Amino acid sequence: MNEYELIKKLFGDTVPDLFASDAQFFDAAGQRWGITCDAFSPDEDCFTLESPRRLGANLVIATLSDLYASGCEPSFFMHAITFPHDAEESWMGELAAGIASALKEAGCVLLGGDTGQGKSLSYTGIGLGPQRRPLTRRFPDARQRLYVSGKLGALNAAAYSGVPTPALTRRPTPPAATACIDTSGGFMDAVWQLHELNPNHTIAIQDIPVDDISLLFGGAGEYELLFTAPYDEEETSGAF
Repeated sequence: MNEYELIKKLFGDTVPDLFASDAQFFDAAGQRWGITCDAFSPDEDCFTLESPRRLGANLVIATLSDLYASGCEPSFFMHAITFPHDAEESWMGELAAGIASALKEAGCVLLGGDTGQGKSLSYTGIGLGPQRRPLTRRFPDARQRLYVSGKLGALNAAAYSGVPTPALTRRPTPPAATACIDTSGGFMDAVWQLHELNPNHTIAIQDIPVDDISLLFGGAGEYELLFTAPYDEEETSGAF
């Protein structure tokens, strides 16, 4: 049973429209809000540990990516961190500094969370923010172009070759986006989810911004935004 089948089995009757967007939505004080919760570990997500400041920033950017893909502006953040028993205080301080710098850049406030120790590093981030534009993974009826917010393949290349994880780039919601998903599970995973949610549409892909096509098939998350925009928009770099 893969991850999506497991989620459907456990929560399909509880969460409405389970995979329709990267974040879940709720109404508070007359405003629509998005919330996302992501867990990360070095083994599953291929984030390396040698640069704790970069790692801290990457963890925040990866968490907030779901909000941006859902048209939300990140406002509040919480997290739970389990540090390895052998982690040095200076390493933990650098990780915290990376988290703080990424949250400051995003204009997002850390409300708190939980910190503990265990056998290995694990991190769970929770982001909340008001939805500024209604945006899900569902395509409009009219023909669209498919775009990606940046070059693909860097994280899979690093994972394949065993080199340090590169720094992620924060990707705010594209202004012209009509549907959006982040590539947190890799590019091909994102395309498949769009296909599953939009069975009446054909997805044609060409001119992909990647150095080696094989780098699209790994599971290391790119955290770029894959989005549609009106077909008559002026074509920009990254259009498929």
